[in-house]
Formats: sequence, structure tokens, C-alpha cells
Amino acid sequence: MVTPSQHTQASVKVPNVRVLVQMLQAIKCTGKQYCTVLMGPEGLSVRWEIDSKTLQSSIFLRPEMFSEYQCSGGVRVFGLQFNHLMDTLQVFASSGHELVLKYPNANMQLECQMNEGGEGSVVNMYAQLDSQEMPIPKDLSDYWQDPSSYFLIPGSLLKETIEDLEWTAIGSNNSTVEVLMQRQPRRLSFTAQAAGSLQIDFPVGDLGGFSCAEAEVRFSYKYKNLRTALSNIPQKDATGVNSKVSIDAQGLMKITHMVNLQHIMDQEGFLGQAAYTESQ
Repeated sequence: MVTPSQHTQASVKVPNVRVLVQMLQAIKCTGKQYCTVLMGPEGLSVRWEIDSKTLQSSIFLRPEMFSEYQCSGGVRVFGLQFNHLMDTLQVFASSGHELVLKYPNANMQLECQMNEGGEGSVVNMYAQLDSQEMPIPKDLSDYWQDPSSYFLIPGSLLKETIEDLEWTAIGSNNSTVEVLMQRQPRRLSFTAQAAGSLQIDFPVGDLGGFSCAEAEVRFSYKYKNLRTALSNIPQKDATGVNSKVSIDAQGLMKITHMVNLQHIMDQEGFLGQAAYTESQ
């Protein structure tokens, strides 16, 4: 990890800021909370977890996602107020030009630069975001215990299901959803219990993969956490998104939204083909 005193600057060029904003919107960080940014040779990651540490979300972007990626000499770790980051990127996104992100400057800030006038002209959009020294968040995967189970499902179906269960949670802060996986006959169901009760069984034919470690795996989760993890897919219509839901032996759930960027690239001209978002 690169310490703040080393001042080794990393620089990345974002070809389309609108797509970056769309990806980051999958992290539903609220208020003045901070996210942790990791910039390293393997890619750029933005991580956030709620205060209770029962939900952790992250976005990972490979170097191929950027038109230029210069980040040698270790991983830079710093904190940014998430709403300030999003508000700043939204301003730059309205332009449609390439955005350059540099960290750190002499004041340990994230610099955002955009040149709308072409090569060699004066930078006419510029912003600096104060950073905060933060440790690397503890990855919940470090607590993972095998054997684990998983299923693969279209992101649009997962999003539709969790939204259908919302009415059971109206007026309740403690509504839960039971996730049931059964080996034989193969079965996957979500059951919500609160003001009402609703059970949804998934068509087995719609699952891209299914592995159940026990004859039956059954765990319950808070609806509000499931909704944050399952429905905040980084694409409005969830087209081209496949979601992998894994559950370990103790019930820890990990959701990975795998985004096929070809659809976005066709619409926005964004470079690269690999990105994923995770919630745990």
C-alpha cells in the first residue's frame, strides 16, 4: 500500500463519465458517509459498508475500462465523501468529454480535469476533492466458510423479484426474506414475512447455474439489505447483467453482478469489457 507521504501520483482517463456514474450508482451510500477508493495496478475499486457492517458493497473496474491507466508502485488507498464524488462526476458527465482523474496532488486531493477544447488547449473544467486517510476495509469474504452454495440468474429477474416482495415490508423495519435452496428436486424460492407473506419460486430453467452444498440450505436476511444488494444493478434495465448469489455455510451471502458492457458500449462508446459489482 502506498502511504500518503509518498505522493506517488496515479492517473486514469475515463472515456465516458456517464457510464462511470451509472456504475457507481449501484452503491447506495447515503448521507455524508465515506467510501474507500483503491487505485492499483490491477484496477480501480470503490468500496463502502454500512455502519453496522452487515452490508458491504464494492465496484471494481479493470484497467481495460479506461482509455489510459497509469498506476504503478503499489495501491493507493484513500477515502472520499461519496455524495461529493457523485455530485462532481455528475457535473463532468454533462459534458461528454474524456475525464482525467489524478491522485494524490500536493494536498492529498483527488484532481478531476476535463479539456473540452481539444489537445493542447487550456483545461476548462477542474475540481479537487479532499481525501481522508482510511484503512482498507475488512473484506467480509475473509470470514467465508465452506461448503458454500450458489445460483446464477439474470439480473433483471432478480431485481424484479426483490421489488415484488416490497409490499410485505411496508410499515415494518424488521421485515425478513427467507432464501431456500433445495438439491432434489432442484428448487429456489424467496419468502418474505412481515405485514404480509409472499413466496416466489424461481423457474429452474431460468437459472444459469445451481449448486446446493446440502440437501437444503435455508437462511433469512433483512429485506432492506437484500434490496440494496439485489436491486441496485448498474444498468437501468439490467440488460446484459448476470448475477451470482453465493451463500456460505454460516449464511453469509455474496452477490456479484457481472456486467456485460457491450450494450453500454454500443450506446455510450465506453471502452473495455470487464466490470463487476459486489455486495456482501
